Amino acid sequence: MSHVLDQIEVFAPATVANLTVGFDCLGCALEEPLERLIIRRSNTPGVKITAIHGADLPHQVERNVSSRAALSVLELAEGGHPQTGVELEIFKTVLPGSGIGSSSASAASAAFAVNQLLGSPLKLEQLLEPALDGEFVASGARHADNVAAALFGGLCLVGPDGVVNHLPVPDWHIAVAHPQIEIRTLEARAVLPAQVELSAALQQMSSLARFTHLLHKGDPKGAALCLTDTLVEAHRIPLQPHYSAVRQAALTAGAWGGGISGSGPSTFWVCRDRQTAEAAGQAIAAVFNTHEMPHALHLTRFSPRGAHTAS
Repeated sequence: MSHVLDQIEVFAPATVANLTVGFDCLGCALEEPLERLIIRRSNTPGVKITAIHGADLPHQVERNVSSRAALSVLELAEGGHPQTGVELEIFKTVLPGSGIGSSSASAASAAFAVNQLLGSPLKLEQLLEPALDGEFVASGARHADNVAAALFGGLCLVGPDGVVNHLPVPDWHIAVAHPQIEIRTLEARAVLPAQVELSAALQQMSSLARFTHLLHKGDPKGAALCLTDTLVEAHRIPLQPHYSAVRQAALTAGAWGGGISGSGPSTFWVCRDRQTAEAAGQAIAAVFNTHEMPHALHLTRFSPRGAHTAS
């Protein structure tokens, strides 16, 4: 057990879930943006939120993703009856409803921070379930695709049993485009059908298998060309602003592929190099500018690092 500290600054990465081809089972960590959280030891047992910067979110422990995850770690580490008190100061850089893992970054950063403050009594793998407690507050589900990536980093394949497998990280440059609207996960899940055609399921299964194989083979372009979705995307496109024009602009600029990031409204576009990613970002920005749509662009890559301290 490492030295017990009184204050720690922690970061957790934004993430892209689904990666088009892997609904509810694929998630990857991004180099930027990063969520920031400061945790401090308190004399009052339990969890308290002292401040939230950058977003209007609940301060109640059971209604906030960060504090719920933090409390779950305390309960797990201290036998169900927390004796330690912690205070959270939350800096929401990864905005709620953005489609790049806002709730997962909050959950992962808080779970990791509490464990660090306690001197790391729990292994990193043991933090996944407490982090999912936080994610459940936001989405009403315990899907670990975003959460695993935010906690562990890299590219994660999560099975129905919750087991996380780490896939080879492709050498992609990524343009992430975030139109400044919110699409809540619950809203995006509500438009999905309860049943799908067998042919669509088989095609999706084949694409995911080929994607995984080509990653292990070391073929980043081939893997990118597998990024097709026959299950979810068509139902969510009506929620996305100017999606068809954005897609055409990115592909015309040289992107290999991409799609909706998580529930949207952000989209991600994978490219061979930084120059192409910049061109794709500029082309997408031109589409949004034409429609007077406020937006943010992130030119980034996959990150092997999940939640981590500032040092």
